[in-house]
Amino acid sequence: MADEPDRPGAPGVPDVRTGAAGVDVEAVMTELHRRVRERLRGQLVEDGASAAFDDPALFSEVESVLRAAASTPETARLLLPQLLGEPDTWRLTTSMRYQSHRGRAAAGLLIFIKRRLMMPLLRWFHEYSRDNFERQRRVNHVLFACVQELALETALLRREVDRLSSVAKEPALSERSESNG
Repeated sequence: MADEPDRPGAPGVPDVRTGAAGVDVEAVMTELHRRVRERLRGQLVEDGASAAFDDPALFSEVESVLRAAASTPETARLLLPQLLGEPDTWRLTTSMRYQSHRGRAAAGLLIFIKRRLMMPLLRWFHEYSRDNFERQRRVNHVLFACVQELALETALLRREVDRLSSVAKEPALSERSESNG
């Protein structure tokens, strides 16, 4: 075990947190992210985004909520899709289904024409649409995650407001009872 020269921290092997020159990589990356965030905030404000983004701390909080929502894995369970019901009722279907309401012989002929003649001619359109549907599905997932985060934040804020208003009402009630007594 002592003969493991490739192990981080071993003599001659640089630590992954510092570069070859002893530079703290985490500090450099943190500074780089801060600069990118600041440039993005500046561009958004310049392009007419909300004036509230003039506050860098608020922008950072909003960005972190949206970043968390955007990085939600596809397999994560979200509440909104559960509330929408069966996925077949709201999710886009991108696969082609060849069917016909006609009799068996006519249906077979028409499906053959659709599948073997028409589809090769129109495949470029179908693939273009399917790519757009996939992009839209990803955007929908991110928006569902954002809505869920915002609903959670709203519920927490509402709970905090209710708590603070009940605390504010208690002294007012005790002052009234003292003045009546």
